[in-house]
Amino acid sequence: MGILGVNNDTVTTIKATDWREGTVTHILTEAPGLRSFTFTFDSPIKHAAGQHYEIRLTAENGYQAARLYSAAMPANGTGHMLQLTIANIPNGEVSPYLFHNVGIGDRLEIRGPLGGYFVWTLKLTKPVLLIGGGTGIVPLRAIRLSHQQTCSEAPLRLLYSVKTYEDMAYKYELFPRSGDPPEDVEITFTGAPPPGWRGLTGRIDNSMLNEVLNGFKTSPMAYVCGPTPMVESVTQALVALGLDASVIHAERFGATS
Repeated sequence: MGILGVNNDTVTTIKATDWREGTVTHILTEAPGLRSFTFTFDSPIKHAAGQHYEIRLTAENGYQAARLYSAAMPANGTGHMLQLTIANIPNGEVSPYLFHNVGIGDRLEIRGPLGGYFVWTLKLTKPVLLIGGGTGIVPLRAIRLSHQQTCSEAPLRLLYSVKTYEDMAYKYELFPRSGDPPEDVEITFTGAPPPGWRGLTGRIDNSMLNEVLNGFKTSPMAYVCGPTPMVESVTQALVALGLDASVIHAERFGATS
């Protein structure tokens, strides 16, 4: 399915596979080596929560490099902005350029949305369990925001595994210094927790997952995203705890660049 764009009074259909230019309008440092880039387009942006986009760079000699990044916020087609949260991979081809060479006003080639498996929409009425590690939080954050914006009545809980408070993405939403995490968010710190922390610590294990699952009155559908070892261990544990494999959606994040 495409979206309609208007250019010089001519209506054109923009496909997800079409490359188009987005202008960088905001850059926010979320954590060391993690930034959210906001792009503005001439035509509307629409995607399901959990989908991703591809950024393509072209060198002067014609060499091209492209990488996929998850949308960090929902977009229903009424606005022209897209936010991608990107980790800097020092030896990569794309992310170091974005971190060191791209600034406000620059235009980049982007296409999407892509992917249709790891998505959530209002039509899905089962309870929702989101489990993320590291940058795997990015598509889960989009799902959580979409869930809020659409006023879904399906219960939702997010379990977020992160090393330290400084490494957290979206601190202003998930764990502001002035208070505790929101009621639908559980955070476990695998490194040093913040001073006075009384919540979860350590890597996600069966006991932790069982406690979260017990918070649902009926069996939820699960979205698991993060490094491959974490995703594999969590999905196996969820099945062992009685969750049907058909309701578990998994997306693995490797060392994309």
